[in-house]
Amino acid sequence: MQLPVAYSKENMEKCICKNCPSYNDCMGERNQGLFCAMGRTHCEFERRGCICEECPIAKEYNLKMSYWCSPTICAV
Repeated sequence: MQLPVAYSKENMEKCICKNCPSYNDCMGERNQGLFCAMGRTHCEFERRGCICEECPIAKEYNLKMSYWCSPTICAV
């Protein structure tokens, strides 16, 4: 699957992944984020909520999915 967002410094600065309730220590230790550009995490995690639809990048790119960090992306 081709990811819809370009990996760029500008997009990294807008990224809110680290504020997500599902973001965990494993993701933080690997400095992961911008999953809509980089793809899923390989960290195991519990789905505790998703803030993808609140993200300025999601609005800019008109993304209609959530849980970009997960192997199973969900429709919003």
